Amino acid sequence: MSAASNSQLMTLEKDLLVAVLRRRFALCLAVWVPWVLLLSTLALGRTAFYFLCVVLLALIIALDLWYWRRRIARNILSWLNHACPELEDSSQLIQKADTPIASLQRQRLLQKLAAVCDQALMQNIARHFASAGALGRDVLIINALLAFALFLIAPYMKEAQLTSKAISTATTSQVAQLFKMGELHLRVQAPTYTGIAQIESSPRDLEVAEQSQVNWCVTLDGNRDEAEAQAYFKARPIILSNGDKLSLRALDAATNKEPSKALYCAQWLASESVFWSWPEAANAKLSEESPSNTKAQRWTIKVNPDNAPMVQIEQPKEMLQVLSLTSKEITMQVTARDDYRVNNAQLHMTLARGSGENIRFSDKEVPIPQGSDPKSRSWKRTWSLQELGMEAGDELYFFVRATDNAQPVPHQTTSATYTLRMPLPEVKEEATSVIPILAKPESLRSQRQIIIDTENLLTDIKANPKINALVVRNRSEIIANDQAALRRRYGKFLGEESSLFDDEEHDEHEGGHGGNSEGGKMTDMAAAFGHAHDQAENATLFDEATKKILRRVLVAMWDAEKSLRAINPATALAPENKALEGIKQLQQADRIYLHKAAFTPPVIKEEKRLSGDAKDARDWKSQQMSNEASLPSDVATLMQALADDAALPANWSKTARAWIAQGLPQDEQRLAAQAAVQDVSDGCASCKANLRAWLRQAMPAPSLLLQTPRHTSSATSSALEKAWQASGLASSRVSEGVSSAPNSKASPTTRAKQSAPSGGRP
Repeated sequence: MSAASNSQLMTLEKDLLVAVLRRRFALCLAVWVPWVLLLSTLALGRTAFYFLCVVLLALIIALDLWYWRRRIARNILSWLNHACPELEDSSQLIQKADTPIASLQRQRLLQKLAAVCDQALMQNIARHFASAGALGRDVLIINALLAFALFLIAPYMKEAQLTSKAISTATTSQVAQLFKMGELHLRVQAPTYTGIAQIESSPRDLEVAEQSQVNWCVTLDGNRDEAEAQAYFKARPIILSNGDKLSLRALDAATNKEPSKALYCAQWLASESVFWSWPEAANAKLSEESPSNTKAQRWTIKVNPDNAPMVQIEQPKEMLQVLSLTSKEITMQVTARDDYRVNNAQLHMTLARGSGENIRFSDKEVPIPQGSDPKSRSWKRTWSLQELGMEAGDELYFFVRATDNAQPVPHQTTSATYTLRMPLPEVKEEATSVIPILAKPESLRSQRQIIIDTENLLTDIKANPKINALVVRNRSEIIANDQAALRRRYGKFLGEESSLFDDEEHDEHEGGHGGNSEGGKMTDMAAAFGHAHDQAENATLFDEATKKILRRVLVAMWDAEKSLRAINPATALAPENKALEGIKQLQQADRIYLHKAAFTPPVIKEEKRLSGDAKDARDWKSQQMSNEASLPSDVATLMQALADDAALPANWSKTARAWIAQGLPQDEQRLAAQAAVQDVSDGCASCKANLRAWLRQAMPAPSLLLQTPRHTSSATSSALEKAWQASGLASSRVSEGVSSAPNSKASPTTRAKQSAPSGGRP
């Protein structure tokens, strides 16, 4: 078939289709319009039903159009032969002309068609072949389909009609009267282990225990339809500040205590502090025109978390207590408290005996008895050292562990570990012994600890003026002995030596040689004219400035020791603090010495000095990040929209609530921020600035960069970096501190050792 004949035939099909549709439109309109109006009326207030009606009508029109297009394409030639006698039943030649005579005949047929085919002919064909009988059959099929669809959606139509009547046309008071609805009341059931009674109250601010079951309930009486009430409550849920929406649902007959009345409740497990609102509450002010845009009253539910038990050891007051050799007993007083109940509390004691690798440990647990108050347990007991099994040189470690009755996992708290130390008796060395006894290990107290002990002694004297003088003397002498031991330890760094004999024996020894006057003169002559190579102070590694500071420290320590031995601790504080300041200067001098030995960078080339050439140079400052640089994209978009007063993005309230819950852990701040979210959701334009301020406050603080990030460094290494890497110092560490003297010994105690003036804390 040629292109000209094909184009003319398609034009005839199109004209014929238009004529058929014009004929069918008036008849179909009379049949379809009643059904469409019926469905639309039943679907009043339901967008889904409107959509269903439109889709169904469009589907029917599309099927009818598709049917007639195929029928016209298949039968148009026969319809032309029947309606137009001038074609002489030869219209089939338009599609197929195999011989030259047939092609000539097709041209003549096309000319006749162009002459006789007009709008009147197309209407005649449509009137004859698109008859009312065929249309009646189509209408019957369509009516059957519509009736079946209406039968399927009839229950939903009834619910939609009732909901439309209850929500769209009735005010709040009318609906309440229709349902005979009672006032909303709250029912709070705390966890069983808390022992808190059930709370029933009208809407108000409440404080509840964590994991409490909160119920909002409304009672309906009189004639009611369950579907109607369910649809009403579903359209008006209880709104929580964290974004949850709770719909009131009917309770089953087993739960409802009054079968004659319907009880509708919404449940929530209290896990965080929130505020809630319900437009239908008795005290809420609603707008009859637009209830959804009205700001309902808000009530707060503050959730009190179940904290772990609190354990306090009141006696002994110090975590490390050294008992005297005359001590016979020790007093322990502990207290454990909890929000609801202390279920169990125990005193754990561990006794350590021996030294080195021969230390033996023995454990013991003592339950703390329960008193009249289940929320607390207080216990005080005086132990004899024989009951504890302590001997000289032993240490007793003890702590308290308490658990509460929380469910399903109880909370447990363990106190700090306290230590009771029983020192060994001092063994006096005999000078006449053939084999010298080695020096005992030094267990030194730092200068700061000596100051604290002196201050505690002065505080006790001031608090108790009638304190026993013997107690004051013993404590002052103990502090003086600690100060003397520390002074001798620091003196070794100036070359001082401690004598192996007592002071009296040493005096006698000097007196025994005092009679040799000639030997004394010879010694003085050697000291005056000789050259000593073994001076004690010159054998150390300190420079002269450091030695001066060390001498000043030793003098201050000696002054403090004299005051303490004279039972005058008040005047000992000044030299003790002076000694502490000197020790700090010694540590700083040590750091200065290490700084002098640090890496020396290469000299700048003369040709580059003052030339302004910034090649291979980079900023030495750390590029700090702002807190807004690490914001998530959705939060940044929301904050920008709030600042520009533009349209808020989709799901913005969910994003804001999640960001607030993450960044504002305190209940007061989180509730205020959630209130700002709710205000903006209710249409408050002036509240956007407040919401943006809360979102900014929820941002985490940016981390401080202590060095320049790698992404800000230059692509090429500078000359300084190359020299630093070539020197081999990039991966090495400079050791600090001064080597300690070798005569320190490990004791069975946990006391820290001090090895040098600059090592450890003073």
